[in-house]
Amino acid sequence: MSKKHYLSNEDISVLCSELATVVSSGITITDGILVMLQDDEDKKKAVLLKQILSCIEQGSTVTDAFRKAELFPSYFLKMVEVGETTGRLDVVFSSLSVYYSNLDEISGSVRSAVTYPAVLLVVVLAVIILLSVYVLPIFSDVFSSLGLVLPDGARWLVEAGGTISGIAVIVIGTAALLIIAGVILYKAVRPVRNLIQHIASHTKTAKTLYAARFSAALSMTLSSGMDINESLDMCETLLENDYMREKLAECRKNMEDGAPFVQALAETGIFTAVNMRMISIAFNTGTLDKAMASISEKAQKKVSAVIQTAVSRFEPTMVVIMAAAVGFILISVMIPLMSIMTVIG
Repeated sequence: MSKKHYLSNEDISVLCSELATVVSSGITITDGILVMLQDDEDKKKAVLLKQILSCIEQGSTVTDAFRKAELFPSYFLKMVEVGETTGRLDVVFSSLSVYYSNLDEISGSVRSAVTYPAVLLVVVLAVIILLSVYVLPIFSDVFSSLGLVLPDGARWLVEAGGTISGIAVIVIGTAALLIIAGVILYKAVRPVRNLIQHIASHTKTAKTLYAARFSAALSMTLSSGMDINESLDMCETLLENDYMREKLAECRKNMEDGAPFVQALAETGIFTAVNMRMISIAFNTGTLDKAMASISEKAQKKVSAVIQTAVSRFEPTMVVIMAAAVGFILISVMIPLMSIMTVIG
């Protein structure tokens, strides 16, 4: 099965922001799309909007109209379904705009932090191989003609160059094949993909992100007038990963056994003790929807901060490694040069 190509995070964020603006103004979504078509100069986006508008006018739900475009990820579609069911499309589009804007910012930070060091690392490795295989042997020949031998460090590089020249192609080819095979297995073999996702879902950052999504969904369903049970039903259809489904099933079981909602939720371990105190107070004061929205916002900021921190640590580490490699190259070239100059002098 071929991989679907979705809109970029930036495109989805911009589209959601525009939709949130027109829907929150009180006009219908069809009229809002017509307004967007009048002002939009992006031809591809106009084609997409016309397709969505046509589906809605023919009787499709808003969710189905977006789904038929086959350009939106599952999380987007499920959130739109929640918004459409609860009558909170403006809130959903606004929330999705922020969510995908954060994703785009994180992706951009990762790309900028990884691309430059990776390219520089490849260049440094290429220079090392070039010096070891082609340049230093020239110094060896010069020393031989002078009846001398290379210093130990330079001689080691020359000897290593012969080995490098023989295995470089094999190493690079093997690494490339392993990377390609890993990507293919992840995309094409469901058990492999499920295993990787299962492992990733149990990381602390992933659990924080799942809690953020659950909080956002619960906030919207509660604010629309649904009770706790109806809200949990809706959240279960929204959340895709097995971890959260297991936690929701555990919460339901606790409630069926007679535990109050707050206690049942606390026993699942989805939220920290601090968040549970906030949820308990909000539940008793009838402001649970606002509390869940606040928890969701804070959790998403925490996830973004964790990723940004990891990226900020990776880049200087790569720079230090490459600086050491460059220094090694300079020393390896200067040693034989200085030795030759000493002999000549």
